[in-house]
Amino acid sequence: MSGATELAAGPGTGPGTSPIAVQAATPASPLKLAGFGADVSDGVVRVLGVHYGARLDPADRFSALGVPSSLRVQSAPTVFPQTPGSLDWLLGPALMEMPQSEDAFQINIWAPEGAQDAPVLVYLPGGAFISGAGTVRWYDGERLAREGGCMVVTVNYRLGALAFAAGRDGARNLPVGDILQALRWVRRNIADFGGDPEDITLAGQSAGAFYAYLLSQLHEAEGLFNRTALLSLAWQPPLTSAEYAERCTLFGQSLGEAGSEVQDTGLETVPVDALLQAQGAVSKAYAGRGLGFMPAAGDEVPADLFDFAAAVRRMHVSSLLLSTTQDEAAAFLKPLPVAAVGREQLTGFVAAHFKDVAATLGWLDQALPGETDHAKLVEAMTLHQFRLTAVELAEHATAAGIATTVARFDVGSPLEGARSAHCFDVPFVFGNRHQWHDAPMLNGVADEVFESAGGELRSLLLGFVSEGSARTADGSAVAAFDPADPKLHRIGAGGTGTIEPERGLNPRR
Repeated sequence: MSGATELAAGPGTGPGTSPIAVQAATPASPLKLAGFGADVSDGVVRVLGVHYGARLDPADRFSALGVPSSLRVQSAPTVFPQTPGSLDWLLGPALMEMPQSEDAFQINIWAPEGAQDAPVLVYLPGGAFISGAGTVRWYDGERLAREGGCMVVTVNYRLGALAFAAGRDGARNLPVGDILQALRWVRRNIADFGGDPEDITLAGQSAGAFYAYLLSQLHEAEGLFNRTALLSLAWQPPLTSAEYAERCTLFGQSLGEAGSEVQDTGLETVPVDALLQAQGAVSKAYAGRGLGFMPAAGDEVPADLFDFAAAVRRMHVSSLLLSTTQDEAAAFLKPLPVAAVGREQLTGFVAAHFKDVAATLGWLDQALPGETDHAKLVEAMTLHQFRLTAVELAEHATAAGIATTVARFDVGSPLEGARSAHCFDVPFVFGNRHQWHDAPMLNGVADEVFESAGGELRSLLLGFVSEGSARTADGSAVAAFDPADPKLHRIGAGGTGTIEPERGLNPRR
């Protein structure tokens, strides 16, 4: 870049933390802070690898965060340690391209050039609590920033054993503090990039939606954002103390089997590779019956987090946007052979997750005539975990005076078994197909479908970000959810419309 100088990365430099060239701020740029490297693309300023926090005790990998050192403002983007994700068959290998670091407390920022008091979108990525990163190419916010005239901030937070493994003082839920620190950084500094610190929307997808939902209820997060968008929020109550202890016991046993005995110093000195190997053993042990490492009930995470009546009374946001895909569970059930699911397996799932087994099975047979029991299991799991969850939350939030919009993304992937799976909507949200060039789920999706459906999905989100009211691509307001006459906004391959939520189903909660 012309006129660029170099920014010293400060202590802790190494692979993935090389210095970044600094573009001097000009009157046309939203950058007012000296010392940030940036580039401009088609009217959008991009600032990558900004450090929002640093461990208060650099020698303790489980330390809480504080303000980062002035010597380490920015470095090349990294991700927290992780192994390939279980949904790479859909998403592709982008995460594994990134350098890994235990100090990946970073955000990426996109800002319209010359922005002033622009609304701000803070995005928390998913990854089943053990993978993912806001710094990966999937979440390039350039198009959102350009089309919405808004700031886009994507966030890294700690994952897996490095986030949740038990310490001497009990359960850890470190990502909660990480995200709070990132939000505080945004609140303090976003005006220097052209954003309005009084107009912040927190959005999350999957595990990121869990955290956005949680933070919308935490007193510590009050005032850090105004509204919340939850993309594919699953029914996923936090672990109980017994469930958490069981996982930590298995984790410790797996570490021993891997030859990494935990000494008096605890987990602080165990090599990362050994932690990830033991973490994988825990995930494998719980496959098909829950997640391995994930948040547990404690000081930061209310035990009744998914008691919606209690949750909405705690919420400190003015409005909610809730979105799911039509076939969320297809992402998780693809490894299960179609022939392995018969009536017995379907009935077992329904009995465990719905109150009226016969009525639910009858509903599935009527809704999916001629389909396999595998397809009906996808439908049942999607209903229980996602679609009915969104409607139930909307009913309670609306009753509590929180304006809520509910949407459903119903565009299918040509990839066999994928359909409109969990995560399939994400590239449409960001509108950056070139950054998903190796994602199998997008192979064969027509460009006109990607652009049309993506335009509708971005309009929904950007209208919500800019004014708290979701909108269609032509600018029309999407009606808020009304429990007396419930309607959902549907985005399909052929356009948008209004549908009714599923009725007559009573999930076990």
